[in-house]
Amino acid sequence: MNAAGQLYANELELGAVLPVVLRHASRVQLFLYSAATWNPHRIHYDVDYARFEGHPDVIVHGPLQGAWLSQYVTEWAGPAGRMRSLQWQNRASALPEQDYEFHGRVTAIEGEFVTLEVWEQDRAGMVLMPGVAVVQLPLRSEG
Repeated sequence: MNAAGQLYANELELGAVLPVVLRHASRVQLFLYSAATWNPHRIHYDVDYARFEGHPDVIVHGPLQGAWLSQYVTEWAGPAGRMRSLQWQNRASALPEQDYEFHGRVTAIEGEFVTLEVWEQDRAGMVLMPGVAVVQLPLRSEG
């Protein structure tokens, strides 16, 4: 990455590892996300109800985690990078007031298109949300 924070597809290598980014969901954030998205499901803000449903605590919204994953990819790609696709799967629940790590690695480079394996994991290393992203990065010109 250069001083302006832009990556170039023709300067990347297969297997390059993206920097790890941490996210932390507070209970307040979960409540506000429920309100902003008009999601009334009480498992995201009512701990007693979440336990009634069989969860150990309220759970972090899958779409919120997906938004974090999207932000992770687009911030890595830099200002001239464009995310062309992102797919993910929710594999396990994320709980509030815990840190979650976002990881990634370059798995393919075809011209200006870069494919990334990306994932969210808890601090113990359990993958909660694996995904694949394709970003379009500029090419650095010769000379």
